[in-house]
Amino acid sequence: MSTARHVACYQRWIAGQEASLGELEAASANAAAGRATDAELRAALERCMRGYAEYVASRRTLAREDSTALFAPPWCTSFENSVLWLGGCRPSLTIRLLYSLSGEGLEEHIEELISGAGALGAARSMGLLGITARQLEQVNDLHRRTLRDEDALSDRLATLQEEIADRPLLPIVRERATAAAKALAAASCDGLATRRLAVAGPPAGAVDPEVDAAIGSYKAGLGRLLEEADELRLSTARTLATEILTPRQAVDMLVAAKQLHLAVRDWSRRRGVAQPVRPPLTSPAPPSDRANP
Repeated sequence: MSTARHVACYQRWIAGQEASLGELEAASANAAAGRATDAELRAALERCMRGYAEYVASRRTLAREDSTALFAPPWCTSFENSVLWLGGCRPSLTIRLLYSLSGEGLEEHIEELISGAGALGAARSMGLLGITARQLEQVNDLHRRTLRDEDALSDRLATLQEEIADRPLLPIVRERATAAAKALAAASCDGLATRRLAVAGPPAGAVDPEVDAAIGSYKAGLGRLLEEADELRLSTARTLATEILTPRQAVDMLVAAKQLHLAVRDWSRRRGVAQPVRPPLTSPAPPSDRANP
């Protein structure tokens, strides 16, 4: 199956990442200079979240066509693919990034901060983003829920991979091995050509209907997992940006997230580990898919 539409979606996503980063950086600078209101920052955040939702919807359609291409995309570098989780970043990494931005070692003191004990807990806000104890409590709850959901999806992926081996691939492999052994024994007096034919198995292009159906079911299962993982990524980012953080904090967090993603991508390509992909025959549509935060 051609991946031209997958590549075009990815190219629009990267263009959206860069455009969204520029917009958010400008909003952050304006806020720091007192030239941006909370309403203006919320509008920028909403555009970012809307673009992310559009990207997730595009991936949902592509996953139903060919989910395997999104799990190890050939248009990404080998390094980028090595850090993927179910076709994208781990949602919990966004929360870990927030901890890092809020101050080194802050995560280790969450319970103390939430309870209000000690000097750290007595502070009204902490770290570069000015996170409050109440916000930390909400972030901590979100972190726990996100880790639980990640584990559940990872367990389902493991089960899916085990099932494709157990039913029906392994029995078919055993049956073929037995049949090949019998054919070799029966052909022992018929000459070398017959023995070679027996070892070769079915002619090229022949497909066991059972295997074909199993692989189709497996790919459909992967697609469903990817859709749920994308929704978890989106909902985690949206909860942080629109429900827990202030507009200024959310803008700064998303700026850092996009800078990190684009920096990793650029670094891996400068290291010469990019996997070249033939560009689509048609030009991609104007950037409308903003970014995965």
